[in-house]
Amino acid sequence: MKFLFKFLSVVLFIFSFTVFAQDANQDQMMKEWQTYKAPGAEHEMLKSMVGEWEGDITMWMDPTQPPQKTTGTTKYESIMDGRYIVGKFSGMMMGMPFSGMDITGYDNALKVYQNVWIDNMGTGMMTTEGAYDKNANTITYKGKMVIPNGSKVDVKNVITIIDKDHSTFEMFTDMGSGEMKSMEIKYSRK
Repeated sequence: MKFLFKFLSVVLFIFSFTVFAQDANQDQMMKEWQTYKAPGAEHEMLKSMVGEWEGDITMWMDPTQPPQKTTGTTKYESIMDGRYIVGKFSGMMMGMPFSGMDITGYDNALKVYQNVWIDNMGTGMMTTEGAYDKNANTITYKGKMVIPNGSKVDVKNVITIIDKDHSTFEMFTDMGSGEMKSMEIKYSRK
């Protein structure tokens, strides 16, 4: 009987300790989740882009040729209680109607801005991640882009926030012979 009592006491102690440890882990996990999901200053900065924008676009398809120029508009809206912004672009590209959409957010755990771009000129998604440079007031995204032959090329997108009503978007690609500027959009708020 003494043995059974001691055995049950040890089992009860271990069980109690395990439950306490699980509760402590759950409490810690819940605190981490609250921090992870809470919009912060980075999300507020993204929300400052909400609105309608007009863009003057310059594209370099071939560095030996003069650039192509066109215009377009982008409308940004905030979604998921300020955690992300969605931009919807429309304009002309290479003489054809062009539409695209991007979703941008800031990952609190990874400490990076993230962007996904899709458009009607392809069937793939371009995903990039980047950091904010406070001194230059820029977000520089880097990632890969799939081109029609199925290969991936390096891409760098730089967004410069000039003031609350003006920004620039620059795209650089590396098709294997070094980075070249392929697009620039000068945005003005409508």
